[in-house]
Amino acid sequence: MGSQVFNGLQGKKYSLGNEIGSGGEGIVSEILEDATLVIKLYRDDLEQNKVDKLIYMSSIGNSELQKFAAWPIDIVKDNSSKTCGFVMRKLEGYVPIHKLFSPMDRKMLFPDKGYNFLIHVARNLAIAFHKIHQFDVVVGDVNEVNILVNKEAMIAFLDCDSFQVKNRNIYHFCEVGVPRYTPPEILVKNSFENVLRSINTDSFSLATLIFQLLFLGRAPFTGINSTTEEIEEEKAIITNEFAYSIKNKHKKLIPAKYGFAIENLTTELIELFHNAFEKNLDRPLPIHWAQGIANFNKEVIMCVHSELHIYPKKMPSCPWCDFKKKVGITYFFDDANLKELSELNDIDQFVNGFKIEKIEIQPIPNSYTNKDLRASPIPKKYVHLKHIHKGVIAAIIITTIGLCFISLAFFIGGGIIIAIFDSILQMDSKLRKELANRKKTYDDLKFAFDNITKHYNNPIILQSYNQSASKLNRQISDFKNLPNEYTLKSKRIEQRHYEVKYHAFLQRFDILYYTIPTFGPAKKLLLQKNGIRTAADISRLSSTRIAGIGPANIHVLERWQQRIGLNFTYIPDDIAIKKDIGILAVEIGRTKKKLEGELKVQYLNLQKMKSDVLTSAAMAEKQYLDINPKLQQAELDYKAFQAFIK
Repeated sequence: MGSQVFNGLQGKKYSLGNEIGSGGEGIVSEILEDATLVIKLYRDDLEQNKVDKLIYMSSIGNSELQKFAAWPIDIVKDNSSKTCGFVMRKLEGYVPIHKLFSPMDRKMLFPDKGYNFLIHVARNLAIAFHKIHQFDVVVGDVNEVNILVNKEAMIAFLDCDSFQVKNRNIYHFCEVGVPRYTPPEILVKNSFENVLRSINTDSFSLATLIFQLLFLGRAPFTGINSTTEEIEEEKAIITNEFAYSIKNKHKKLIPAKYGFAIENLTTELIELFHNAFEKNLDRPLPIHWAQGIANFNKEVIMCVHSELHIYPKKMPSCPWCDFKKKVGITYFFDDANLKELSELNDIDQFVNGFKIEKIEIQPIPNSYTNKDLRASPIPKKYVHLKHIHKGVIAAIIITTIGLCFISLAFFIGGGIIIAIFDSILQMDSKLRKELANRKKTYDDLKFAFDNITKHYNNPIILQSYNQSASKLNRQISDFKNLPNEYTLKSKRIEQRHYEVKYHAFLQRFDILYYTIPTFGPAKKLLLQKNGIRTAADISRLSSTRIAGIGPANIHVLERWQQRIGLNFTYIPDDIAIKKDIGILAVEIGRTKKKLEGELKVQYLNLQKMKSDVLTSAAMAEKQYLDINPKLQQAELDYKAFQAFIK
């Protein structure tokens, strides 16, 4: 069955490949003609305003925009000429920026990255906003899911079709958003429809993301409520209730415990955060953030205990070490729980004793040439026989001629002719028999020669040796990989312990009692009836279908779950983790011992096979050298006799 094909604005064809992602609005798939591009197809029909917006966006796209965003490159239509999606570059090696907020996600995705990496990402994020704003584009729907980052700290924006763009005097608005990243002047409107965004509103969103990066996932408008008044995050944003403020002496929210203090930053950054969160006008621009973060990066040092522990040099000691020692919180995972296995230290030394040689047998030609060989002389008896043969034939000719003239002698001549013919047949039979004998001698030698060359050039025992050598190499590779296997499984143990605690944290949030956009009481009851009761249960929606809860609803729920999860503080159970890793160490030790025994046996067997291969090859070579001149001589003698009797 052929792939579905879509048409670009200039008639270019795009064949639909495998699906690689989906969201509430559409599905993203590969393009068969170009592995560097993907296509986004909308689930619902597009309004004309959206079509006009996409066409305009594709017309202003350039290399600078493409550098920071999955910008629309081409607009596609289906077979009925209906606009249904757009083409964009494929972002490989990128993950959502919120993966940097969680210590376990950082360890799994960025194992060698410390706090300085977060600083670097924050600066690049500010630069990306600055570059996009230069094209009179406003991001609008800023959140921790549609901004991606890679291991080089490069930033890329997704969902660019939601950006606000201006085509001459016509605005194409951004009519979606996430409350956490929405400035108060827009939140108070209670709607994103026809709301004009600006660089100033984007600057609030940018400041929130930068704050989360530098404060390891904590949000600026969440904290401990010091009053009896109910203050949700949206209300805190609207009232400029910046929890980390050091200027507001009457603030109602204070930072959550065991977090990074704003006082640890440079004076410049502290001022930038206050101006972004406590003022609605003239917020710091992205370029101001880029400069301030670059300056902050010059004021950090490395901890003597861990390369991942980078912290402001104004602090008296490493805060990450202090959190771990005093309250058991791990913000940057290194390999502290990884028990060193002395049994694995001699692995290289052990395998270095195995020399697996590749046996190459130079093929011998399936031909024979020896310029010094000549055909053997024809035996005299056959030479005499041939002379007699010729004489008899002459006699027949003379007798036949004579009979033509002496009719009286016909009967006498007839008997003579018969006797002569009988003599000819006997002589011819002897010559043919000798020729046949020589042919048989040649054929037998040729058959033996072909067998010798065949088995020498393609010995079955060599194939068995190569198969055994490949198997042994794989076993040695598995053996050498034991340290990596131990490290990987140890990290999985840590991750499993993390996920258990994270799951338990999410279970504390009952869906009925929390505000979730677009989810009223009826939908929440529907979820409960189908076993989706807490934030932890939302993960099951990827494999559970509920009538009335479509992809867009699931997308909203997953985002709510992610934001709930950002408030999770992980305190690892080091005793339990070390116990599980200790059990793993015993298993790895047993596996090592078992593999050592198997490797020794396999290696001894391989050495015997090697000896057999070389012995067999030597014998075959001797046979080849022995039969070669015999075969050539037999062929020369056969052909010589064949020519002799003609």
